Amino acid sequence: MSLIKVITPGAYDFSEPIAEMVKVSSRGLLGVDKARFEKRAGARFAHEFAKLAGELHPDETPIHLLAIGATEDYGANRNGDGFRRLICERYHPTFVKHAHFFRDHKNKDPRKCYGHVKLSAWHDPMKRIELIVALNGSEAAAKRNGGIFADKEMQKLASGKEIPVSMACRVSHDVCSYCGNKAPKRDDYCKSAEDGGMCKAGGLCNNIGSLVEIDGGIHHLHADNPDPDFFDISHVFRPADRIAYVSGMMKAAGATTVSGAELAEVMGVSLPYELLVDKTQPSHVQRMLKVAYQLADMEADLVAGRLFPHNDFAGAFAPSVQQTDSLPQWGREKFAHTLRAMADARIALPLTTFIELVTGQEKDAAAGTAEIVSRELPGIYSRMLTSGDLPERVGNCPYIPGPVASSDLRLWAEKQAQALSIKEAHVRRRVTQAALRQEVPAIDRAANMEKTALDSGPAGKLAEEYALYKLAFLGSIPESDDELQLTQGMVLLQNYAK
Repeated sequence: MSLIKVITPGAYDFSEPIAEMVKVSSRGLLGVDKARFEKRAGARFAHEFAKLAGELHPDETPIHLLAIGATEDYGANRNGDGFRRLICERYHPTFVKHAHFFRDHKNKDPRKCYGHVKLSAWHDPMKRIELIVALNGSEAAAKRNGGIFADKEMQKLASGKEIPVSMACRVSHDVCSYCGNKAPKRDDYCKSAEDGGMCKAGGLCNNIGSLVEIDGGIHHLHADNPDPDFFDISHVFRPADRIAYVSGMMKAAGATTVSGAELAEVMGVSLPYELLVDKTQPSHVQRMLKVAYQLADMEADLVAGRLFPHNDFAGAFAPSVQQTDSLPQWGREKFAHTLRAMADARIALPLTTFIELVTGQEKDAAAGTAEIVSRELPGIYSRMLTSGDLPERVGNCPYIPGPVASSDLRLWAEKQAQALSIKEAHVRRRVTQAALRQEVPAIDRAANMEKTALDSGPAGKLAEEYALYKLAFLGSIPESDDELQLTQGMVLLQNYAK
C-alpha cells in the first residue's frame, strides 16, 4: 500500500520563477548567463550543470526547476504536505531515477514524455531541491530521446511566459505532524475527538493544512512524508485549484486546503509502469509484469477506438494471408529454441497455431477450440493483474524464449515471417494483400471486457496460457526496439481481429 501525492504549481513561495530556461552557448555556460545561473542555483550546481551542458544536443533545451522546499524553512506546502531537510537531501535523486517531463500527469509511459530529468541537487543555502530538465526542443530530439516534441513548452519559453509545473511522488505512508499517526492510505488519516479520533490538532482527515492554536502556540497541521519517490514533473494546463473546485472538493463551508493525496486521486494520477513492479523480482519477471500493465492500458484504448481507430492493420490477420508451414516435430522437441527463433522474427503465433503447438490438437480441432477460447481474451491482462498470482505465474512461465535458436529453426522462422511476423514491413504487405482480396477482418470493439474475474474453466485457462505466451514474447524484445509500440499494439489486435 502506498500514497500518491501531487505537489501543485506555486506550492512554495520561492519569490522567483519556478521554471526558467538556462541559456547555453555552443561553447557552454559562459559569461552573463553563467553568472545569472550561479546566482539562482549556486556555484556547485552550476559546476555540475556545466559538465552536463557539453553532452546536450543543441535541440535539447535545459530548464532549471525549483522543486521542493524543506519544511523547516518554507513550512508545509499549500497541499498540506511537508518534506524535511534530511528527506529532501536523501531522496532528491529519485527525480533523476524515475521522473520524466509530462503534461497533466499523463505519466505512465516514458515514450510519451516531453523531456528528461538530467540533474537533481539539494541546494543547501536555499534549503530546496532543484532540477535540470532537458526538453525535447525539436522533432529530431524527440525521436532521438524516445519521446514527444515539447512544442507548447518551447513556444511559451520563446515568448517569455512561465511554464506552470506540478510534481507527483509516492510514499509508503505519511505522518501527522502533531499526533504522529502513520497512514498508508487516506482512509487511515487521524481525526479529532469530535470525529471519533484522538488527534488534538483536529486530524489530517478534515483539517490538513489548518493553523491550529494548541500547546500555547500555532501549529501548521500537515502530513510529513518520510520516504518520497518522485516520479513525475508535468506542465499543467488544468489548474489544480480549479479541478478541486469543480469536483466539489472545495466545499462551501469547507477548508481551502486540498491534500496532495486527495488531489492525486481526483486527477487520476497513477504510478508509471516501472514503479508498478516489485524491484526484488528477477529482471525478466519485472519486464513481463511491466508489459502486462502496458497491455492492459492499451487494451482499453483499443476497445475505446483510440488505438487503431481506422481499423488499421487488421488485414494483417486475415486467414488467407497467414498461410504457413507446420512446425516440424524437431521444433516441438526444442521448444525454447523454437520460441527464440520466432521471437527474433517477431512471430506472435495466432491462437489456433498456439493451441496446436501446446496441446497437440490437429488443425481443425484447434480452430474449433480457438473459437471458444477467443471469447475469454478481451480484458484478460487486467483480470490477470488483479488476480494476485501473476508475478508467480510469470516467474514460472514455460514460454520464455531460450538464449539462442539453431540455424535450422532460424531458417524455418524466417520462411514463415512473411505470413506471421508483426514487423511493420511484413504487416503492411499483408494488409495490402488482404485489401486487394477484400478480406479485411473487423476489430471487435464491442467485446465484453466487463468480466472482473478469470474463468477457471478449460477455455479460460487456455486463454491465460496464450496471454502468458504473449507476455513472454514481448518481454523478450528489447525496450530500445524502434517498433516495440507497434508490436505491442499488434499483439493486442491479434486478439480482436474477427
